[in-house]
Amino acid sequence: MKPTIVANGVKLPRVMRDHVVRRLRFALDRTHQSINAVVVRITDQNGPKGGIDKQCRIQLRIPGLPPVVVNGKAASILEAVDVTAHRAAQAIARHLERSRRIRHARIEAPELA
Repeated sequence: MKPTIVANGVKLPRVMRDHVVRRLRFALDRTHQSINAVVVRITDQNGPKGGIDKQCRIQLRIPGLPPVVVNGKAASILEAVDVTAHRAAQAIARHLERSRRIRHARIEAPELA
């Protein structure tokens, strides 16, 4: 899994990009084989003014299912990435479990003739 990282209005040095990749690999370790693509968008909502304005959006694509999109905001870029990666792991686990239950229910349901 090699995420695409897009930074808008923020300088994202190599060290931070490496942190994003490591954090995503750690958070999505259990479900990485199901994920086709990961896009991470990092933005600074109001520039150098400060505050809780760093936003991270993670989009996960799974074959045969709609994309999973998760957002998070924090005062620092690294904190926003950490929060959003954690939310993405929870969301993808729920998404995959729901998909399995639906598929399992379809298999077990008797067909009406």
